[in-house]
Amino acid sequence: MGKKTLLAIGDLKDFDTFRKFYKQRRFFRGSDIIFKSADYDSILEGKFPKVSTKEVIVFLFFPFEYWDKHIEPKHYRGVYGNRGFYSKFIKFWELMKEKVDESYADKKISYVNPPGNLAVDRDKEVTKSIVSKAGVMVPKKFGTRSVRAVVKLLNEGYKLFIKVRFGSMGKGVTYLEKGRWMTNFRFRDGKIVSKKSDYGWTFIDITGKKDFLSEILKKDVIVEEAINPLLVKGRKFDLRLYVFKGEVLYVYARSTDAEAVTTNISQGAIGEGPSFVNSLPEKQLEFAKRNAVRAIKALGLNFGGVDIMLCSDHKSAMFIEINAFPGFPKVRRFNLSKFLIEEIVKEYRE
Repeated sequence: MGKKTLLAIGDLKDFDTFRKFYKQRRFFRGSDIIFKSADYDSILEGKFPKVSTKEVIVFLFFPFEYWDKHIEPKHYRGVYGNRGFYSKFIKFWELMKEKVDESYADKKISYVNPPGNLAVDRDKEVTKSIVSKAGVMVPKKFGTRSVRAVVKLLNEGYKLFIKVRFGSMGKGVTYLEKGRWMTNFRFRDGKIVSKKSDYGWTFIDITGKKDFLSEILKKDVIVEEAINPLLVKGRKFDLRLYVFKGEVLYVYARSTDAEAVTTNISQGAIGEGPSFVNSLPEKQLEFAKRNAVRAIKALGLNFGGVDIMLCSDHKSAMFIEINAFPGFPKVRRFNLSKFLIEEIVKEYRE
């Protein structure tokens, strides 16, 4: 058997994924894979670790420092989640692939997730179109950008989400139902204001503020019907399913009050233990797992986290989004890095 090298590229600032993975590198010992790591600043400067094996497997983590400096810097004045974020992210991954290919031109290079597919999940509209064609259930989409048409839908009983098309982490979300409008944007002097942090995107009541609604509908947004969720003990929840190579490695539930707008931890939701997941309808959970695997495959990824919400009919499950860079659970809850390393070792064993 020939040795291979796994090169993990990430930033130490990424305490939620890269650092967790790096700390578990001991699980590569005794295998045919040699572990090496590098940060993005070094890679951009052309400083690559020396690799003696004929094959190198590249595992790309989220480039936090580059993102904060060049894509969403603190001095950014526009509305969060616009197309510019997406375009810059695509160019970054093109540059990464170019540098890796150039540095290891004499090696056989493979990727845990191909660089060309790592930005797709940032485009909510394209993502949902792709997974829908693969047979995954997605929320109903509305193409309207008219305030009058949106209000008409609300009067007909629809509950809607307006989400920034190129965002993540539950930032830039507006929820509308008749008599209740909520957003975690701010609206001052006729302009939409984005918070300059990943945290603190709290929701405020904007019921009836058509001037805000008019402005948000002009932005890069998607309008979709809110999911009618299954409640457990009066709580709304979603599931994050971690998938690698067609297998669900772990299912993590996040729950919140039934009236909460989102199930993001940053919005006040809590992480539930295994007993919560085990209490869910078995067939409905299996339906969610099949759809998670299908969604990851449709986007050309090998690894990712798929967010899915079980529906109130006790049968179906609805796709919310895919995360090519999902946060890892706490190690004491589930050592995802260990299981992922074991799967990578099996996958690349000759």
